[in-house]
Amino acid sequence: MELLLKMGLNNAVERVLHVPGNYSGGILEMTLVIDCALSPDYVRSMAADVAATLRSHSEVFRNVRLNLLYWKSDSDMENRVIPISFLQTSRCFEDYVVSEEEKSLDALSAGLKLFHARSKLILVLADEKLPVRDKTEVDKNMKPFLGKKSLFLCRGDSEMKWRRGTEISV
Repeated sequence: MELLLKMGLNNAVERVLHVPGNYSGGILEMTLVIDCALSPDYVRSMAADVAATLRSHSEVFRNVRLNLLYWKSDSDMENRVIPISFLQTSRCFEDYVVSEEEKSLDALSAGLKLFHARSKLILVLADEKLPVRDKTEVDKNMKPFLGKKSLFLCRGDSEMKWRRGTEISV
């Protein structure tokens, strides 16, 4: 991961955690969503870089409750709770399988709202632009909280940068 992308991640995470009413101390609960359309090498390297960057940036990330969400398709999302150190060693990706099934931001936002609303930080590693079937449904799912807690990195972006959930072009 490039230095500018790491700095952007740190700045974006600080903005998310300092949203009024979001994180007030203690053990942080966060979610990392992995789009299973991404190549295993890319996922391993990006996840390790994200974990290393966050852990070196702040003491808050030394002890984290991390939900790793494999986003295989709109109907198949597999959740695992792992230590953040497993991301750095890639132990959690031993059984990672690429899935080219069609996905949409509608289903992801609905799943996050239903099962991961407790997370104070949601990071999404996705492939290219995320298709949207129903803009009003995505807006409904992202408001009032998910949009402020979510950071997206889409591999196909012309400029690789972390975007807040409220900045997603739908």
